[in-house]
Amino acid sequence: MGVNMNKKIPSIFILAVLITSSITATITFGQRQHPAETKNLGYSGNYTIQWSYDYGTDQRTCGRFQGPQPIGDADNDRKNELLISGRDGLLRVMKWNDQAQTYTPVQALRPPLYPLTHCDAGGMAIGDVMNNGKNQIAATWYTALYQYSNGKYRLTTFNPWIFFHSGGSSDCLIGDCLNDGKNELIVSGSGYLQSSPVGQITVFRWNGLFLQRVAQWSDPNVTASYNDNVYMAGLGDVNNDGKNEIVCAYANKIMVLQWDAGKKAFQSTLIKQYSSDPRVGPFGCVCKDCDGDGKAEILVSFNAPHITIFKWNGSGYTVQYDHTWQGGDPVIEGIDVGDTDDDGIPNVVAGAGVTHILQWNGTTYVEKATLPTYGEMAVECIGDCDNDGKNEINAGNVYVDTNGQHFMEWVFKYEPGT
Repeated sequence: MGVNMNKKIPSIFILAVLITSSITATITFGQRQHPAETKNLGYSGNYTIQWSYDYGTDQRTCGRFQGPQPIGDADNDRKNELLISGRDGLLRVMKWNDQAQTYTPVQALRPPLYPLTHCDAGGMAIGDVMNNGKNQIAATWYTALYQYSNGKYRLTTFNPWIFFHSGGSSDCLIGDCLNDGKNELIVSGSGYLQSSPVGQITVFRWNGLFLQRVAQWSDPNVTASYNDNVYMAGLGDVNNDGKNEIVCAYANKIMVLQWDAGKKAFQSTLIKQYSSDPRVGPFGCVCKDCDGDGKAEILVSFNAPHITIFKWNGSGYTVQYDHTWQGGDPVIEGIDVGDTDDDGIPNVVAGAGVTHILQWNGTTYVEKATLPTYGEMAVECIGDCDNDGKNEINAGNVYVDTNGQHFMEWVFKYEPGT
């Protein structure tokens, strides 16, 4: 639906940026870091634990968060970094140290207006938001943007419109959702009051001075509540028309949103409305090619040990794969696609407590390996974390059994012969 967009930036934004742009934190990990010598703990497949970290057992501060784009070249040195966030109010920028054979924190980012504000970055992404050929770090807290300059990451701008209008933001990703050749920052969430104008999707664009709100999707058939929140949206050309669509799950349904440039509004297509208990309904979405045909599928994770993969058949979306891991934990946002074993074929990674690695065999998806994770896996991301040209799997849990289980973050690496 169309909305009138704000075109002015309050002077407080500029003042706040000046105050907070120099605020950073030096964080050390102590002795709970486990580097490369920690090897395969069993399960199946030739994967080793390249690195892990034990955050402890405190539910208030130890759970891990992550967005769909946490691996990338954040400082524009042609080497990737890894972003790690959680309930501790820090966004850590990690970099592989080849000499020490481990990941080290190079900087920990704080939210805008810190220490006046304390909040967590529920989502973060690395990409070219400013459309200047260089990457930045985006974070959901106050819709903030950081860029690397003179040896450190600095707060460039933020736009608290969502928070100032009784809304929340769960995740963000960077890409061209308006199909005009320029990237936007796509923030998913919802309004939490009936009077809130915040929708399920809010789109921001860098206009040369600040992040301007340029588009929004507010479902006219739902009312603002936590049940209508979009926890993790996906972006990709899922109907093979040469244009990107946003796919999101909320209110027990899955929606595809395509930008209509003439009407300056998103046009929606309902893929599926579920009649089951919304507390175990669809949760996160990823739009990537998972069967190797060069076309993006829609992968949906649930607040249950369940995933569904939809594929465009030329006229609609059909179920390509549907699976439940009986006795597993909810997958929530723990799903991604990428080549994790260096065979040139994409894998689906899903965390249902145990992390499952699947691969398309021409007929269906078969399990290739399992990894020794546990809890509700909000973090399952694939990318080249150590800059050796091969992908790793970054995994982390946001909820664990309160009877002694620890909150963990892992990086798994495929090692043939282990």
